[in-house]
Amino acid sequence: MGEEKAFGKKADGGLISYVGIGLLLLSFILAVFTAAYMGTEYLTENLIMTVALAVAVVITVSGNLMIAVIVAAVATVVYAGLKIYSVMVAAREFPPVSFIWMVLPAICVVGIALYVKRYTPLTLENALLKKQIAELVMIDPVTGLYNLRSLFMDIQTQISYAERNNSPISLMILRLRYPAEMKKVLKSSQYDKVVKQLSNLIVDTVRLEDRVYSIDENGGFGIILTCDKEGTKLVEKRLRGKLDDPKWFEGISDKQIRTEVKIGYLQYEKAKYNRNANEFKDDVEEEVNYDM
Repeated sequence: MGEEKAFGKKADGGLISYVGIGLLLLSFILAVFTAAYMGTEYLTENLIMTVALAVAVVITVSGNLMIAVIVAAVATVVYAGLKIYSVMVAAREFPPVSFIWMVLPAICVVGIALYVKRYTPLTLENALLKKQIAELVMIDPVTGLYNLRSLFMDIQTQISYAERNNSPISLMILRLRYPAEMKKVLKSSQYDKVVKQLSNLIVDTVRLEDRVYSIDENGGFGIILTCDKEGTKLVEKRLRGKLDDPKWFEGISDKQIRTEVKIGYLQYEKAKYNRNANEFKDDVEEEVNYDM
């Protein structure tokens, strides 16, 4: 039964698609026939109506069916109004075939709308799938480290663990001091290499039990440290010492790369934060801003 239902939906969607493309082709065949039959005397109005058809198709394909209907309706009403005025007031005669233009915009819009309708659910489904995948991704593609979402998940767990065992836990945030200026002088690939090398430097500096996270695309890192504030100061000292060694960033660019960072850190206090990881991180971010 499930296979029959799936087949029925597929067949219905295909039929609608074929009807739509058939109406679309019919409208353009009639447009070419009408323009050819009316001759060069009516070249201008034929050209205007053909452009109106094309505009309606493009708008429909872009997903704005209502606007396309309005464009088709306006083109039809204006054309019909001018024809009626010319016949009733100016007593002019026109080839009867010219009145086909009054129905062509409607046929054209209906045709392309039916054709696009089959693929609209697939487009929405793909967009939703991409969004879901993006929300599930926990790894930063440049550094290979866990990202900000992972940081928030892990820090909550680490805080609970530290409270149960009455052990210290600290959070350090490190950011490049001049990311905008570096992006101006480096290619995108070179900037990514700087961020990657910075991540390697940090991972090489901290202990195995400490956790490093890439928290943004500009070279921002979060580090969960299982030590008190004094221990975190030692980590900061080691990081700054390694950053003074230019070998970490050699070979990335012909230009000299001056890598300066801002660092902020705090030890978690149960009485102050009460397991509020957001507030804890925000206070550490303030410490980063104070690092002049």
